[in-house]
Amino acid sequence: MHFNGIIIKRRTECSYRGLDSCAREVGENWYLCDDDAEFEEYYDEHIGLTYYNIEDGSRVSACTDTDFIKRYCEESKKRGIPYRLLLVESDIPEPDMDDPPKDRVFLGYDYAYTGGDYYSAVYEEVPIVFPHLKLNGNGLFGTIEEMNAYLAEREEFVRTHTPLTLEVGDFAVFGVWEIKE
Repeated sequence: MHFNGIIIKRRTECSYRGLDSCAREVGENWYLCDDDAEFEEYYDEHIGLTYYNIEDGSRVSACTDTDFIKRYCEESKKRGIPYRLLLVESDIPEPDMDDPPKDRVFLGYDYAYTGGDYYSAVYEEVPIVFPHLKLNGNGLFGTIEEMNAYLAEREEFVRTHTPLTLEVGDFAVFGVWEIKE
């Protein structure tokens, strides 16, 4: 697996600690890009490439530029926006962070889109479609074996149910770490 980089996420009180940014209660990813041209331009040119100019699923929308991360955190603090720094790893080779932060806590495994909203099948589906599967205290799978069991069950569900009952797209398995500041 490759450490793909850092995702900045608005901090909320939600027990789900993964990547999803579709549901407002879990907190938006890259939230300053909505109202700050400097951050939006950098995001579009260096992080959110999966949406605009490369093949979907071939790159993760994560940042490896520590100077940009610092500026983003400083601006968040100035605006009084609480945030979390998530380090993600996946089988997708780009981007690849050479020296990921060491002071981090493993949260679990998520199954989400590779692009900026990171729609999470774990967050959106498991409680409703697969409620018998157990998630850890972060709302994620605690082991890769649990993730693989879910993926097998999800594949069987997709094969045996009406098409498009579950979301389809450029999903990837992510190891999710929270960076301590």
